[in-house]
Amino acid sequence: MGVLRNARGAAAFAIITIGATFWSGCSDQVTGPLPVPSASLQATSPGPQDVSAAIAAQERHTPALRRIPGVIGTAVGLASDGRAVVRIFLSRPDVPGVPDALDGIPVSRTITGMLVAFGNPTTKARPAPLGYSIGHPSITAGTIGALVRNGSGQTFVLSNNHVLANGNDASLGDPALQPGPFDGGTLADQIGTLFAFKTIDFALNGRNTIDAALALTSEVSNSTPLDDGYGTPGSSIYHDTNDDGLFDNLAGLLNTPVQKYGRTTKLTKGTITGINASLTICYEVVIIFCVKSANFVDQLIIEPGTFSGGGDSGSLIVTDDLGKNPVGLLFAGSSTQTIANRIDLVLNHFGVAVDGGSAPPPTPTTDAAVTTVTAPSSVSQGTTVNVAVVVMNVGTEPISTPFNVTLQDATDGVPLGTQSVASLAAGAVANLSFSWNTTGASLGDHTLTASHSLADDNGANNQRSAVSTVNAAGGNGSMHIGDLDGISSNDGTTWSAIVEITVHDANHAPLNGATIVGSWSRNGLNANTCTSGDLGGIGTCIVLFPSLSRKSVKSVTFTVNSVTMAGRSYVATSNHDVDGGSNGTSIKLNRP
Repeated sequence: MGVLRNARGAAAFAIITIGATFWSGCSDQVTGPLPVPSASLQATSPGPQDVSAAIAAQERHTPALRRIPGVIGTAVGLASDGRAVVRIFLSRPDVPGVPDALDGIPVSRTITGMLVAFGNPTTKARPAPLGYSIGHPSITAGTIGALVRNGSGQTFVLSNNHVLANGNDASLGDPALQPGPFDGGTLADQIGTLFAFKTIDFALNGRNTIDAALALTSEVSNSTPLDDGYGTPGSSIYHDTNDDGLFDNLAGLLNTPVQKYGRTTKLTKGTITGINASLTICYEVVIIFCVKSANFVDQLIIEPGTFSGGGDSGSLIVTDDLGKNPVGLLFAGSSTQTIANRIDLVLNHFGVAVDGGSAPPPTPTTDAAVTTVTAPSSVSQGTTVNVAVVVMNVGTEPISTPFNVTLQDATDGVPLGTQSVASLAAGAVANLSFSWNTTGASLGDHTLTASHSLADDNGANNQRSAVSTVNAAGGNGSMHIGDLDGISSNDGTTWSAIVEITVHDANHAPLNGATIVGSWSRNGLNANTCTSGDLGGIGTCIVLFPSLSRKSVKSVTFTVNSVTMAGRSYVATSNHDVDGGSNGTSIKLNRP
């Protein structure tokens, strides 16, 4: 569990332990039972169940289950008799429509509350032990998970993206502070610089596997504290007998005893009770509502709930035995469960190994990557704009051979320019800027693709694209509402309504920066104004009506009254809803 960022962090940090959730991602309101054929939900006679069959049933039915308000996610675990079960995680006990079995596989219900990306060792130490406080200047505090090395011997702190990279909002080279800001860390306490991070996809259909980042450092030890830690983690991951860097048998992780040392709860022990988990994780909380979340797949579940707490994000989870083999990277949870990324996926993404003092580092690699292409979301035809391209040496070896970086308008098939990069040290970045004259560009969306010419060891990251919309000269075009999604939540004696609004341009592409003003069908303390793109949304923003009386209010309707943005016109007659849940202008939410 990581820390929640910026001004909202303190409030969110305080409610982590409440254990009740009212939001688990946007979807049109669903109040009925699971919309799958009833025959597929009937239990069969008890007998041995194969884990692979349980995973197949889980993955087949998870999309439908996740549409039920109050279902946070799913995973595969083992019952007390050793049979495989599909675990369904719920925000509250009274969630309707949850089946007793899926394709003959028993279902186990678990009340988790909201799963939050959490945010003593809180003092400054040099070298800093594993498990101590660390963080980007814009967050509160997280945990040093491990010291890792690449093939050229560089050493890095391994922790979470939302700890070291501020949930995608940081820049490579930003400082890493030890202790983190929440624990008094300032720029005078810098222990490293942000080297790499895996971007978190906050889209509604995102499929994240890791929340992880590296900070280059030479001031972190490879061991937890000597007085109350578990010692030095092993270099080899758990259950990797063929040494290919991946778990040999995912099912073999179930019921494995594990341990971790973290900033908040220090040394704790637990058990892996779920694999292949598909979950919604909250990253931004306002009052009691999650307003920014991300979907994760292929995650690990650890219990009991005391295994971790807020601020333990980034902790390395290892086996509770003499081997202390790495298993997971802790990043989220609630008062009942801890959620972790598979450590094999984390290490392979960055091409590093845990420094346990015994295993050799990964094989040296030469790898230049186009990491970022940044272009305006829209541009008027005839204007000239700058497109920024970032190329990074993500390999372990320095690049001394000059190579070219080319930017092309793939939509019109027009080259926009070529620039040369003379050399790049391992971890170094080249920032390039290209001019794009749109005088002859066609109207509509344009895919701008940057690629490099270096023959390296990994061709998968040699190019990257961004999309920019060319609008007719004389204005930036029109806009309209492209989707309205709503969810109702039961707060006990009251209920709350949340509406997510998506703004589209004339080409039905998500548009950030538009201010929406609407109205609710009844008076009360509510939010009726938001700006698309707020809180990391892609053309989206959220309005809410909390604390509606369950006795007197059966439903409430939200209506969009106006959408404003400089240089654009709002065309209300073009409003629509991509999934048919509303008319694009008004949406009605019923009491749950």
